[in-house]
Amino acid sequence: MSTILTPEDVRNLRTGAHFLTCTIDPTAIYIYAEMIQRAMEDRSLELITVDELGPDDLVVAVGMVTQGLFIADMPPVGDEFLGCIRAIEASLGRPVRAVYSLAAANINGMVPLMVGLQSSLPVIDADPMGRVFPLISQTTLNIGNVAIGPIALMGVTGERAVIEVESAQRAETLVRAIVTELGGWAATAMYPCSAQQLMEHGVHGSISRMIRIGQILDAKTPVERKLLLLAELLGTTRIARARVSHIESLSRPTDLGLPAQPSSVTLEDETTGRIIHLEVQNEILLVLVDGEVAAAVPDMVTLLNLRAS
Repeated sequence: MSTILTPEDVRNLRTGAHFLTCTIDPTAIYIYAEMIQRAMEDRSLELITVDELGPDDLVVAVGMVTQGLFIADMPPVGDEFLGCIRAIEASLGRPVRAVYSLAAANINGMVPLMVGLQSSLPVIDADPMGRVFPLISQTTLNIGNVAIGPIALMGVTGERAVIEVESAQRAETLVRAIVTELGGWAATAMYPCSAQQLMEHGVHGSISRMIRIGQILDAKTPVERKLLLLAELLGTTRIARARVSHIESLSRPTDLGLPAQPSSVTLEDETTGRIIHLEVQNEILLVLVDGEVAAAVPDMVTLLNLRAS
């Protein structure tokens, strides 16, 4: 069932998108949330389920792809995604009927809302990751043999490219190289598919889930109550309450498809003195507690500042 989103929904979505990524710099998320709220003053924003579309309707994933540049350092002008959608329509000779998120977390959890307001297209309450992964090939659509291309990109320089590619693994290499040449980030439209394909292979309810997470975290309730509600909603487990004691970052270069430098973070449990070790690259990949594995990808691992909650 379709829903008209409110500015309060956007604030909650912002919090949920931040919680699900544990990003080191959430500035871009907040910038986009403010842009969306301003745009909502004279326009409505519709969130729909994919079954409200015709099975053959063309839908497309929109999202930012970055390669070493924080988006907040050089924000988008605003029309980049519209240019990408027009390029996809020109390439396929069909109109796009709705957009969905490339990844339901971080800034890409916010991007479809802005695109929906700009284009008057509805936003689908679904995505192909159910979270955020570092590679554009790491999607349920790819597992379902849905082609990733054509892919349209528009970067900080205003230049635009369209890649005719089907293999998601090959697209990973091409997109990363082009994003670097475009200035460090690019607005992208990819995985153009039918509503039926998204229905069969997508992750559904992901936008609504972020809004619900935000409602829990933004509420003026005790922290323990929030942790209980998150456990009920997401099945979360608290590993430890700890303080950072040491951070180490490796300077050796990484592969083109892995854009972040690997880092290690050591924490000490405030109550028990246990040693918590985090391995980080794009996200927290591995958590060790006194040398034993406590969590690992595809688990989503995040940090919550209890004093700010």
